[in-house]
Amino acid sequence: MTTADMKDIQEDGIFPFKVNGVEIQTTQLRVVALDILALAKDAGAMPGDPEEYILQGEKGQHGQEVWVDLLEDNEFITIRSTATQVA
Repeated sequence: MTTADMKDIQEDGIFPFKVNGVEIQTTQLRVVALDILALAKDAGAMPGDPEEYILQGEKGQHGQEVWVDLLEDNEFITIRSTATQVA
């Protein structure tokens, strides 16, 4: 999504972003990364506890307590930050 697209959407007060290819919307332009992870879990974009993940965007990795400006970075993948159990 381009910055121009985001500015058009901003007028509606809705800010879309993608996590692992799933589109999610929020009414906030700036969101804490952990909140983005929680929204992603609720939308089915990732399994498990949001606190076990790091958010990776076009601007790099976002620590869980970092504020993310959705006009600057709005497409993310999740990276597990804890070890996974092997059967």
